[in-house]
Amino acid sequence: MSKAKIKTIDVEIYDQKYTIVLKTPLDEAEVRELAEDVDTRMREIAAGANTADSLKVAILTALHLAQDYRELKLKCEQKTDEWSRALDQVLKK
Repeated sequence: MSKAKIKTIDVEIYDQKYTIVLKTPLDEAEVRELAEDVDTRMREIAAGANTADSLKVAILTALHLAQDYRELKLKCEQKTDEWSRALDQVLKK
């Protein structure tokens, strides 16, 4: 059994170059799109922040993304609960 080939991708986020090591079958285009999304989000946050410190902008961006994730996760959990209740009602008939 052969191991998956490790691939590296160079991306630029907030004027910094990074080499991403892919150890999963994630598509290169998808990684580039994710990097572009992070770059865009950092630039949006930097425009509204009172700091030019890229580390602070990165932390603020991480907090915003974590909030987005938490909200989406909660919505998914609520939908799952709704579907489970609906399915229970259908199965009880």
